[in-house]
Amino acid sequence: MKRFMSAAVLLLALVLGGYWAIFYGGFYLPFGERPALSVPFRAEGTELHRWDGEKYTALTLRGVDVTSSLPGHYATAYDAGEEDYLRWFEAIGDMGANAVRVTSVMDDDFYNALYTYNTSHDQPLYMLQGTDISDYANDRSKDAYHADFLNTLLEDGKSLVDIIHGRKDLPAVGIRSGGVYRRDISPWVAGFLVGTEWQPDTISYTDHSTIRSGEYQGDYFQTTEDATPFEAAMARVMDEITAYETDKYDTQRPVGFLCDPSCDFLEYEEVYARQLEKHAQTDPEHVTPLPSMKAGRFAAYRLYDFCDSFTEYLSAAQKQSISPLLAGLDTSQPYGGYLELLARYHTMPVLAAGYGFSSGRGAVELNRAPLTEEEQGQRLVEVSRALEADGWAGGFVSTWQDEWERRSWNTAFAAVPTEHFLWHDLQTNSQNYGLMAFAPGEEAVCILDGDPSEWKTEDLLLERDGLRLSARYDAEGLYLLLEGISREEPVYLPLDISPEMGSRSCDHPDLAFSRDVDFLLCVDGTDNSRLLVQERWDPLRERFLYETAGDDPFLDFPEQDSGVFVPIGMAVQNPLLVETLTPETRVLQRLGVWETGNLTHGNGNSEVENYNSLADFCFGTGCVEIRLPWLLLNVGAPASLLVHRDYYQHYGVEFKQIRDIWIGAAWDGEENGIPMESFRLKSWKSLEYRERLKESYYIMQAYWKGGN
Repeated sequence: MKRFMSAAVLLLALVLGGYWAIFYGGFYLPFGERPALSVPFRAEGTELHRWDGEKYTALTLRGVDVTSSLPGHYATAYDAGEEDYLRWFEAIGDMGANAVRVTSVMDDDFYNALYTYNTSHDQPLYMLQGTDISDYANDRSKDAYHADFLNTLLEDGKSLVDIIHGRKDLPAVGIRSGGVYRRDISPWVAGFLVGTEWQPDTISYTDHSTIRSGEYQGDYFQTTEDATPFEAAMARVMDEITAYETDKYDTQRPVGFLCDPSCDFLEYEEVYARQLEKHAQTDPEHVTPLPSMKAGRFAAYRLYDFCDSFTEYLSAAQKQSISPLLAGLDTSQPYGGYLELLARYHTMPVLAAGYGFSSGRGAVELNRAPLTEEEQGQRLVEVSRALEADGWAGGFVSTWQDEWERRSWNTAFAAVPTEHFLWHDLQTNSQNYGLMAFAPGEEAVCILDGDPSEWKTEDLLLERDGLRLSARYDAEGLYLLLEGISREEPVYLPLDISPEMGSRSCDHPDLAFSRDVDFLLCVDGTDNSRLLVQERWDPLRERFLYETAGDDPFLDFPEQDSGVFVPIGMAVQNPLLVETLTPETRVLQRLGVWETGNLTHGNGNSEVENYNSLADFCFGTGCVEIRLPWLLLNVGAPASLLVHRDYYQHYGVEFKQIRDIWIGAAWDGEENGIPMESFRLKSWKSLEYRERLKESYYIMQAYWKGGN
């Protein structure tokens, strides 16, 4: 009996050990005669080809980036389930797309859903599988050969090979996903892409190292004599991914590494390079496949507005070296001819690894107004058409869904970073790149269409002098219904958000209030309505006064009871380049200001033909409906009801919890001040939401399905 028990325990240990070695450790032991090498996808010249069972045919990837982001959840929690991915894949396929891209290891629900979709549809969704590193490893003061950087890419690359072949168990560690991967989706994986966004400083630091070399000679890839140490690191990752899949699964597929305008092969005149912060170069042409690599490689570029007139600022040596490529370049095309130049330059297929435009109401660049969903779609079609006309092998719209946890440089300071996923910040550009939006609540709190029928008696906040004011709120903002008005006569709505801030009077317009007021909403027709803020509580002044005006905000700041109310602005980038860098020209390059408090009139009902996705208010018959985004009101965490405190007492943005907002309404000033009423708020820790396909989705659908 003891022998039996010992044998059983030993057998169990062997089984568990073998299971762990195979599915966790990636162990394999080749034996017997090797089968013929399978190459389901390959690079053929500048085209990407797919094996259809009989022959190779050209394949153009029309795809979208998909993440696990959901409202109310951290993206790294991977709370999207298989049913979510399946629903999204259906919509993506219906749009006319034939591919999806993921930038890192996804949870097993994603791959299971892709397998289910592809085995039940005639037109599958191909996939470009990415691998990346953490922001910590990318931004720290180490080069690309540090263990946190290179080893992560190598280990994750091999794990991804096992994942797509359905032979991996991966524990979730930190922010990385995990799962039990048993679905073989390799027939639809068009390639592997190394990297999602490189820090140019890391590339430069690596390339200037005295102990690194640009030489790499592997079994499947090698570098040219012009290669840099960073490119050699990319060659090693590409080589080891290919070697692992070749040896273990007798399969190869194309591999590439990511580039973008901040680290492409182009070189600029020094004065312009400094202004563009362009000091890193990478060139996929410096990593070449050996004869043993049958699938080949591709180049991949992340696209964004870098400098549309980039050809004017190239160095003399660069212009001379690529002069034949610059001849006849159509600089009126998207990105100033950048797409056409890359297509001419590369000898391999070129993919757009992410291109997109935001439909948020916040601006990021001077003289570029926010885009409606319709304009977002038009820009996407413009780029998509140019990619195909210039001979690219395809591209991926970034992203499929809005991502509420994203942050932008000009709004991040104003919000609590740990609660982004609990509310939708309409002001933050990067949260609104999706083709699909998430709307808070099971149904809309208010549809900005000038129709007050959804408002109820219990929403009424005050009624006086013929005016009726009602209020509601959700995870996007504060909604107001003002009845008894006309478009021709201005109405003023004072708001007291913070109990620590505000003034009892406003100098212009000349108004008095029954309590301290932080904001003044001026409803003055369709073109001149705006939200004003008391100057001491203006976040633009505290955070960006030096960058926009050259003054120190803490040297001479407004009094606590100042009666000056100013337009609400947000800092935006200034793309101006100058020939010489002097104190005088630096003044011309200061950050610009966009008046984000200037409200847009329009119909916010997405079901009607004249829908305006940027609408802040809409007049109806004797009424107006208004939505004020939370961040516009200095509410940095609406889920916890946290608002900004006094910037000049706390030397920056600190937060205080509130329980209510005081609101009033009047035609003009009153001797005893405009009376105000309290509107009670409740915090939340979770939220309901619904999905909505944006106008941009249907515009892309019309292009991809109809060629329009």
